[in-house]
Amino acid sequence: MNAYGGNGCDNRKILKIFTAVIFALSGFMVAENIRGEPLAENVAIKSQNTILVVYFSRSGNTQLLAEEISRYYQASLLVVEAEEYTSGLRGLYRAVLDSKQRRASIKPGSVDLSAYTTLFIGAPIWNGSPAPPVWQFIESNKLTHKKVVLFSTFNSGFKQKYIDEFQARVEVGGGSFISHLYIRRGRTLLQISNEELLTKAREKLEEIEL
Repeated sequence: MNAYGGNGCDNRKILKIFTAVIFALSGFMVAENIRGEPLAENVAIKSQNTILVVYFSRSGNTQLLAEEISRYYQASLLVVEAEEYTSGLRGLYRAVLDSKQRRASIKPGSVDLSAYTTLFIGAPIWNGSPAPPVWQFIESNKLTHKKVVLFSTFNSGFKQKYIDEFQARVEVGGGSFISHLYIRRGRTLLQISNEELLTKAREKLEEIEL
């Protein structure tokens, strides 16, 4: 027994298990926004363009891609916020726990999309699936006659069955699914550079026919 009345050996085992779990899930973690910039305001920028880029980003990777898409098309940006998935261990825990969920508490919920014909909707991939906030977004908004491009960033990969499910839900909502634009950023210590990510993004955007 140690000074606190517990078994020191058992405590060390628990600490080792906890540490191993954190490393195994490190793909969900980046300490701060990778660009060191605040997230865009949670409103769509007024524009004559009929393309809207909607995104949720926990660590900044998807934000970086969203901003490049916005520049490429001179499109408006809309940030989807989800307080449950903030940076830090608490947000990490919720992200892991909810990775396969299709609902989330998001802001904004319902948005007037009447001015837009094309939506780029983006999120990180968690455990093979787009993060819950974008599932909630397409559930909460009218997609009738909208063209939808899903875009995502991830550390290791995605499962096509979840992309197919996302497409099906867009189409049930009256939208037309165009494609899935994705970029593998890599795990935290082995990520491709911002410049390489942006170069890959532009190459993929040139292949999309809206």
